[in-house]
Amino acid sequence: MSDAPPSLPLAPNDVAKEGEAAQTDAATSSTVDLPPPPPLDQRQAQTGTAPVPGTTLETTSSVEPGKRYLLPPIRPEFKGKKCLVLDLDETLVHSSFKVLHQADMTIPVEIEGQYHNVYVIKRPGVDAFLKRVGELYEVVVFTASVSKYGDPLLDKLDIHGVVHHRLFRESCYNHQGNYVKDLSQVGRELRETIIIDNSPTSYIFHPQHAVPISSWFSDAHDNELLDLIPVLEDLAGAQVSDVSMVLDVSL
Repeated sequence: MSDAPPSLPLAPNDVAKEGEAAQTDAATSSTVDLPPPPPLDQRQAQTGTAPVPGTTLETTSSVEPGKRYLLPPIRPEFKGKKCLVLDLDETLVHSSFKVLHQADMTIPVEIEGQYHNVYVIKRPGVDAFLKRVGELYEVVVFTASVSKYGDPLLDKLDIHGVVHHRLFRESCYNHQGNYVKDLSQVGRELRETIIIDNSPTSYIFHPQHAVPISSWFSDAHDNELLDLIPVLEDLAGAQVSDVSMVLDVSL
């Protein structure tokens, strides 16, 4: 998201970037120098996922009974499927408050009583990508943007109805001023959870569960989403019991 008015930062990390500055940032974003994550109970308190008092937490699973998570309990139709967490801005789409004549959609967003248009272009291959991963995974879009922007955008972007859950800024963990997506709070087995995000800072707590993707702004010849489909097809297979064991050594 670019050029957001200072009164309502809509995009991840509240940064408005364009052109060469954005491309330079994307090129250097693989270097993340942040302190280690804080203790789990501290993270749970901030995201509102602390254990319910009086419940038993003994389990060998990473999903603890009686604990509040960001997602509801898994539905029967997703049993046996892994969870794919997708970023939104600069991963699936690029948005700007500046007029983009090639925009695929325009999202009106109310800011302090006035509506402003957000112009959105879709990353090449995003429709086919979402359709395929929706067949293979329980799909979560987890964005550091606010819901008043992200919800109407996803209403238009998700043409195949495959985004099963939406998480926004309030579900992120604020770590040193950065919005981190803490996969341990999502409520799915970590060994079966994958995140795709253009910002390494977003998954700094669980880098071994990440499939990196470059920041996308407008390149019409970009093929990264389509190139990821075979990778995700392999990871979705029952032969991969722990995605971190594969991703930690292959990507």
